[in-house]
Amino acid sequence: MKNQSSFILGLLVGASVILSLGFHPGNEGGETSSERTVVPDAEKKIAQDKNLEGPTKTSGIDGVTTLVELGLGSEFPGLEGQQMRARELVLAPGAVVAVHQHEKRPGFAYMLEGEMVEVRNDSAGPILRKVGDVAIERTGVSHYWENKSGKTARALVVDLVPVK
Repeated sequence: MKNQSSFILGLLVGASVILSLGFHPGNEGGETSSERTVVPDAEKKIAQDKNLEGPTKTSGIDGVTTLVELGLGSEFPGLEGQQMRARELVLAPGAVVAVHQHEKRPGFAYMLEGEMVEVRNDSAGPILRKVGDVAIERTGVSHYWENKSGKTARALVVDLVPVK
């Protein structure tokens, strides 16, 4: 368990350092501008089926850059077919990430720049996420994000997803 935690911490620190230095890798293998998928459709559908409150459409996403996709099967045989993915999201002023419920896609979002308001089912009210804050996203967490700051926001999002 200690090695897993050290590995994940190393990935977070390394990606944060790269991004904070202003290096923004190309989108090779990542989403294109016409495919800026932030939330899987299946997770938005769960929110719709449960009539969860919040915006139903994602908008104002200026960039989704896949930084790394790391297959986990060779590291952990029980995770064959799964990968750890790190992406940088760039959210314009007024951007919205639609309400969705995480389903077997654990991860976290680390704020690199700006701030976002997060509304989630396991909190009494909206949470203002600022630079250095981390939002944990587990199965069963339903939430949405809004950039109400008037400035661009950037987040490092690391999650576990099926290998493409």
